[in-house]
Amino acid sequence: MFFKKKKVKEVVKKKKSWLFDFAIYLVGATIYSLVFNLFLLPNNIVVGFSGLSVIVNDLWGIKPFIFLLISYIALGILCLIFLGFGTTKRAFVGALIYPFLVEATSYLVPYINLGNIEKIVEVMCGAIIGGFGSGLIYKVNYSTGGTDMINSIVSKYFKKPIGTCHIIANFVIIGLGFLTFGLSTVIYSIIVVCVMSLVIDKIMIGISQSKTFQIITSNETDVKKFLLSKLSHGVTVLDGHGGYTGNVLKIIMCVVPTGEYVTVKEGVLELDPQAVILVSDVYEVIGSK
Repeated sequence: MFFKKKKVKEVVKKKKSWLFDFAIYLVGATIYSLVFNLFLLPNNIVVGFSGLSVIVNDLWGIKPFIFLLISYIALGILCLIFLGFGTTKRAFVGALIYPFLVEATSYLVPYINLGNIEKIVEVMCGAIIGGFGSGLIYKVNYSTGGTDMINSIVSKYFKKPIGTCHIIANFVIIGLGFLTFGLSTVIYSIIVVCVMSLVIDKIMIGISQSKTFQIITSNETDVKKFLLSKLSHGVTVLDGHGGYTGNVLKIIMCVVPTGEYVTVKEGVLELDPQAVILVSDVYEVIGSK
């Protein structure tokens, strides 16, 4: 009886988690769809698979909704065949819903007056807001389909990293944009890709609020005392040795708030001017200090 209740609770928990993720996806996809219709399509910005719909719309007058829906269904079927449903179900669901969101949000555009805004400002706003929407989508492991599905297939069967496939796909699409719209489209599209990538990273992993210090010092005692007593930060001491000299080294590791970065760096160098300090961003700390 106990195990049955526990199993029911786990099922309910998973269902709530799935619904929450799906709700986040809908918010993110709606934001990106509105950005597509409000900023990208009017300015002929070709980013991702949606960029192909911009090109097709300009050349043959085919609505983005129709092109995306047909393309995503075809790509979804290919993913199911080559990758299986288990690994692509969220991408497949997202790809089926996204074209309808593009069509729905297109009816909102006439009611949104951007005024006489410079094109570069429009592009930057679209990139930032679009990056936010895409970040929400990727954060819950969904996708708007298109290049993500193509990249997954190519990566699996041609043994190429996903990142490399992503760069190649965007390069090809932007190249087609150059042939259709000219050099200005290439420049604006590259700006959008770069800005969106930065925003997506920040949404997915957050903004670093801490720094990890790895300090190689011959004055281990004083440096530890400075970090433990004066700054009240916990430390971990690791044993190491020089790769060339073979000398035994002590590596002091400590996580500190970003605001104390300068204090720690200057304090350590004051105690040991010859210290080697490695600093990296920390996005999450789990466990006690």
